[in-house]
Amino acid sequence: MNPKQLGWLLLLAISALLFNGCATPAVWRAGNFARYCEPANPPNLALFQSDSRQDVLVQYSEMREEGSSTQPRAYWLYENADRIKERRKPNFVSEKAEAGLLAIPISTNQPAPDASNANGRYAVISTNQYAFTLYSAGQEEGSFELPAYVDSSGRMKQILLTPPAIIADAAIVAGIVGLACLPLLWTGLNDWVH
Repeated sequence: MNPKQLGWLLLLAISALLFNGCATPAVWRAGNFARYCEPANPPNLALFQSDSRQDVLVQYSEMREEGSSTQPRAYWLYENADRIKERRKPNFVSEKAEAGLLAIPISTNQPAPDASNANGRYAVISTNQYAFTLYSAGQEEGSFELPAYVDSSGRMKQILLTPPAIIADAAIVAGIVGLACLPLLWTGLNDWVH
Protein backbone atom coordinates (compact mmCIF):
# COMPACT_ATOMS: atom_id res chain seq x y z
CA MET A 1 0.00 0.00 0.00
CA ASN A 2 1.49 3.29 -1.07
CA PRO A 3 1.55 6.42 1.14
CA LYS A 4 -1.30 8.02 -0.81
CA GLN A 5 -3.58 5.05 -0.21
CA LEU A 6 -2.58 4.95 3.44
CA GLY A 7 -3.48 8.65 3.74
CA TRP A 8 -6.93 8.02 2.26
CA LEU A 9 -7.58 5.13 4.62
CA LEU A 10 -6.49 7.26 7.57
CA LEU A 11 -8.85 10.03 6.42
CA LEU A 12 -11.64 7.45 6.11
CA ALA A 13 -11.08 6.19 9.64
CA ILE A 14 -11.03 9.71 11.14
CA SER A 15 -14.12 10.78 9.18
CA ALA A 16 -16.07 7.69 10.17
CA LEU A 17 -15.23 8.29 13.82
CA LEU A 18 -16.17 11.99 13.68
CA PHE A 19 -19.37 11.83 11.61
CA ASN A 20 -20.79 8.40 12.48
CA GLY A 21 -24.04 8.56 14.38
CA CYS A 22 -24.76 12.28 14.27
CA ALA A 23 -28.52 12.08 13.77
CA THR A 24 -29.56 9.16 15.99
CA PRO A 25 -27.95 10.42 19.22
CA ALA A 26 -29.41 13.87 18.53
CA VAL A 27 -32.91 12.36 18.40
CA TRP A 28 -32.40 10.55 21.71
CA ARG A 29 -30.55 13.37 23.55
CA ALA A 30 -32.14 13.95 26.97
CA GLY A 31 -34.64 16.77 26.93
CA ASN A 32 -35.29 16.70 23.17
CA PHE A 33 -39.01 16.69 22.39
CA ALA A 34 -39.89 17.04 26.09
CA ARG A 35 -43.02 19.05 26.77
CA TYR A 36 -43.48 20.40 30.24
CA CYS A 37 -46.92 20.69 31.79
CA GLU A 38 -47.54 22.95 34.78
CA PRO A 39 -50.37 24.83 36.46
CA ALA A 40 -51.75 27.78 34.51
CA ASN A 41 -51.51 31.27 35.95
CA PRO A 42 -53.96 31.52 37.64
CA PRO A 43 -54.55 27.81 38.20
CA ASN A 44 -58.26 28.15 39.08
CA LEU A 45 -57.80 25.76 41.99
CA ALA A 46 -60.85 24.01 43.45
CA LEU A 47 -60.83 21.30 46.15
CA PHE A 48 -63.54 18.79 47.04
CA GLN A 49 -63.76 16.34 49.92
CA SER A 50 -64.79 12.74 49.32
CA ASP A 51 -65.82 10.93 52.50
CA SER A 52 -66.27 7.63 50.67
CA ARG A 53 -62.72 7.69 49.21
CA GLN A 54 -61.13 9.45 52.19
CA ASP A 55 -59.39 11.67 49.67
CA VAL A 56 -59.51 15.18 48.23
CA LEU A 57 -60.34 15.88 44.60
CA VAL A 58 -58.10 18.61 43.20
CA GLN A 59 -59.24 20.56 40.15
CA TYR A 60 -57.00 23.08 38.39
CA SER A 61 -56.13 24.50 34.98
CA GLU A 62 -53.02 23.12 33.30
CA MET A 63 -50.83 24.77 30.69
CA ARG A 64 -48.37 23.11 28.34
CA GLU A 65 -44.93 24.58 27.78
CA GLU A 66 -46.09 26.39 24.64
CA GLY A 67 -48.54 28.35 26.82
CA SER A 68 -51.14 28.72 24.10
CA SER A 69 -54.13 27.22 25.89
CA THR A 70 -55.17 25.75 29.20
CA GLN A 71 -56.83 22.45 29.97
CA PRO A 72 -58.95 21.63 33.02
CA ARG A 73 -57.51 18.76 35.10
CA ALA A 74 -58.64 16.78 38.14
CA TYR A 75 -56.88 14.17 40.30
CA TRP A 76 -57.14 12.57 43.75
CA LEU A 77 -54.70 14.27 46.11
CA TYR A 78 -53.50 11.46 48.39
CA GLU A 79 -53.66 8.79 45.71
CA ASN A 80 -51.22 10.81 43.57
CA ALA A 81 -49.09 12.48 46.27
CA ASP A 82 -45.99 10.36 45.55
CA ARG A 83 -46.29 10.78 41.78
CA ILE A 84 -46.46 14.55 42.13
CA LYS A 85 -43.46 14.67 44.49
CA GLU A 86 -41.51 12.68 41.89
CA ARG A 87 -42.59 15.15 39.17
CA ARG A 88 -44.55 12.45 37.35
CA LYS A 89 -47.91 12.85 35.67
CA PRO A 90 -50.76 12.12 38.11
CA ASN A 91 -53.58 9.74 37.25
CA PHE A 92 -56.15 12.25 36.06
CA VAL A 93 -59.88 11.69 36.47
CA SER A 94 -62.93 13.36 34.96
CA GLU A 95 -63.77 16.81 36.23
CA LYS A 96 -67.28 15.47 36.79
CA ALA A 97 -65.95 13.42 39.72
CA GLU A 98 -66.82 16.43 41.88
CA ALA A 99 -70.54 15.60 41.68
CA GLY A 100 -71.90 15.06 45.17
CA LEU A 101 -68.64 16.05 46.91
CA LEU A 102 -68.26 18.80 49.51
CA ALA A 103 -66.38 21.89 48.33
CA ILE A 104 -63.39 22.80 50.50
CA PRO A 105 -63.06 26.59 50.97
CA ILE A 106 -59.83 28.11 49.68
CA SER A 107 -58.28 31.27 51.05
CA THR A 108 -55.29 33.34 50.03
CA ASN A 109 -54.37 34.19 53.64
CA GLN A 110 -53.94 32.29 56.87
CA PRO A 111 -57.16 33.18 58.74
CA ALA A 112 -59.53 30.28 58.27
CA PRO A 113 -62.56 30.79 56.05
CA ASP A 114 -65.91 29.33 57.05
CA ALA A 115 -65.17 25.60 56.91
CA SER A 116 -68.39 24.31 58.43
CA ASN A 117 -69.56 22.79 55.15
CA ALA A 118 -66.46 20.64 54.62
CA ASN A 119 -66.10 18.96 58.01
CA GLY A 120 -63.80 21.73 59.25
CA ARG A 121 -61.43 21.50 56.25
CA TYR A 122 -60.07 24.50 54.39
CA ALA A 123 -57.05 25.32 52.26
CA VAL A 124 -54.70 28.27 51.98
CA ILE A 125 -53.22 28.78 48.52
CA SER A 126 -49.58 29.92 48.25
CA THR A 127 -48.69 33.36 46.93
CA ASN A 128 -47.46 31.92 43.61
CA GLN A 129 -50.69 29.84 43.47
CA TYR A 130 -48.79 26.64 42.54
CA ALA A 131 -49.18 25.06 45.98
CA PHE A 132 -51.62 24.96 48.84
CA THR A 133 -51.75 23.94 52.48
CA LEU A 134 -54.68 21.85 53.65
CA TYR A 135 -56.07 22.31 57.18
CA SER A 136 -58.55 20.23 59.14
CA ALA A 137 -60.16 21.69 62.28
CA GLY A 138 -57.40 24.32 62.43
CA GLN A 139 -54.56 21.73 62.26
CA GLU A 140 -52.30 21.53 59.23
CA GLU A 141 -52.76 18.31 57.24
CA GLY A 142 -49.97 19.03 54.80
CA SER A 143 -48.63 21.25 52.04
CA PHE A 144 -49.05 20.13 48.46
CA GLU A 145 -47.77 21.35 45.11
CA LEU A 146 -49.84 21.26 41.95
CA PRO A 147 -48.44 18.89 39.30
CA ALA A 148 -45.52 19.98 37.11
CA TYR A 149 -44.21 17.15 34.93
CA VAL A 150 -42.77 16.18 31.58
CA ASP A 151 -45.39 14.87 29.19
CA SER A 152 -44.35 11.57 27.60
CA SER A 153 -45.79 12.39 24.16
CA GLY A 154 -42.28 13.36 23.06
CA ARG A 155 -41.21 9.70 23.32
CA MET A 156 -43.45 8.83 20.36
CA LYS A 157 -41.72 11.49 18.26
CA GLN A 158 -38.35 10.01 19.16
CA ILE A 159 -39.50 6.52 18.16
CA LEU A 160 -40.92 7.77 14.85
CA LEU A 161 -37.78 9.79 14.02
CA THR A 162 -35.32 6.98 14.81
CA PRO A 163 -35.56 5.07 11.46
CA PRO A 164 -34.92 8.22 9.35
CA ALA A 165 -32.04 9.15 11.68
CA ILE A 166 -30.47 5.71 11.26
CA ILE A 167 -30.83 6.01 7.47
CA ALA A 168 -29.19 9.45 7.57
CA ASP A 169 -26.32 8.10 9.69
CA ALA A 170 -25.84 5.18 7.29
CA ALA A 171 -25.82 7.55 4.30
CA ILE A 172 -23.17 9.73 5.95
CA VAL A 173 -20.94 6.74 6.65
CA ALA A 174 -21.52 5.29 3.15
CA GLY A 175 -20.63 8.65 1.59
CA ILE A 176 -17.43 8.88 3.60
CA VAL A 177 -16.44 5.30 2.73
CA GLY A 178 -17.31 5.96 -0.92
CA LEU A 179 -15.20 9.11 -1.04
CA ALA A 180 -12.31 7.35 0.67
CA CYS A 181 -12.44 4.38 -1.67
CA LEU A 182 -12.87 6.44 -4.84
CA PRO A 183 -9.12 6.94 -5.47
CA LEU A 184 -8.48 3.23 -4.95
CA LEU A 185 -11.34 2.35 -7.28
CA TRP A 186 -10.14 4.88 -9.87
CA THR A 187 -6.64 3.43 -9.76
CA GLY A 188 -8.02 -0.10 -10.13
CA LEU A 189 -10.21 0.89 -13.10
CA ASN A 190 -7.32 2.73 -14.69
CA ASP A 191 -5.07 -0.33 -14.36
CA TRP A 192 -7.80 -2.58 -15.75
CA VAL A 193 -8.43 -0.38 -18.79
CA HIS A 194 -4.74 0.04 -19.60
